[in-house]
Amino acid sequence: MASTYKRILEHIAKPATTKANICLNEPVTSIKAPPRNNQSQTKHQVTVTTATGTDYVFDEVVITCPLGWLKQNTTAFSPSLPPRLEQAIQNISYGRLEKVYVSFPRAFWHTNTTSTSPKTRIRNTVFAQFLEPSYTPHPNIEWNQECLSLASLPEPHAHPTLLFYTYGDGGAEIINRLSGMAPSSLEYRESLIQTLQPFYSRLPGYSVENPDCVPVALLATQWQKDVFAGNGSYCNFQVGVQEADVDVEVIRSGDGVGPDRGLWFAGEHTAPFVALGTTTGAFWSGERVARLVCRGVGIGDGGVEVKDDSLPSEEVS
Repeated sequence: MASTYKRILEHIAKPATTKANICLNEPVTSIKAPPRNNQSQTKHQVTVTTATGTDYVFDEVVITCPLGWLKQNTTAFSPSLPPRLEQAIQNISYGRLEKVYVSFPRAFWHTNTTSTSPKTRIRNTVFAQFLEPSYTPHPNIEWNQECLSLASLPEPHAHPTLLFYTYGDGGAEIINRLSGMAPSSLEYRESLIQTLQPFYSRLPGYSVENPDCVPVALLATQWQKDVFAGNGSYCNFQVGVQEADVDVEVIRSGDGVGPDRGLWFAGEHTAPFVALGTTTGAFWSGERVARLVCRGVGIGDGGVEVKDDSLPSEEVS
């Protein structure tokens, strides 16, 4: 999204921000639901306890916690989650993708020139991928880097910034170097420049004497250090995984907790296969669960459910 998700988020959040009670700074510590196949009058009373010691009681609870958080906090559920559901949560891998933004006074890698020749095609660097470099020292791990030019966004959103995507052991190495450093500190800046200068210096238009080639701002995400993000980014499927499609379906269905215990799971790790690990997938997963909850409490017909193994229908486009 060239203009970011801000306006979309404001639009879809409006019903909650205007009509719901939103409790911030209250991390959830436990979720207590009725036992499976419980036939008592409290069948759909789910108690959510937060770090402040406050208990909240609901008929239904939709859990959108990141997969990494679920992996680390399955003991927060009482009674325990069904064994197959807990196994599925542990089976799916969790990624370590991070983003590093490097801004310059001008986009020096945009080398537009005028030409009178109709055969001349002017191209700016939009995306660059660097395989493990032999021209500069680096850790003894996979050190591939790739970056996207935000100067190539349509106006008025273009700006002279390179967005580096790091992942795996390489991403972890970069984030660990920044551990304990304030983003405004000189050591933070120098650490990122030392790491990324060998790459952006290979882009067209770079010159060590050109002040436009000196970064004016640098910022890295640190999801791996964020306990609420589950110390990572989003689900992925690493070498050695077996029947991950079945595991996704198990989490998506919430087998043994949905209609029976009033617990539902949503989030990018429960999205249709075509949208796993994406913002779109997270949105679709929420719509899907909302329909099931509405259907269960008799509000309308719950809408048309999206087939999990197909492209989204017009119902959720």
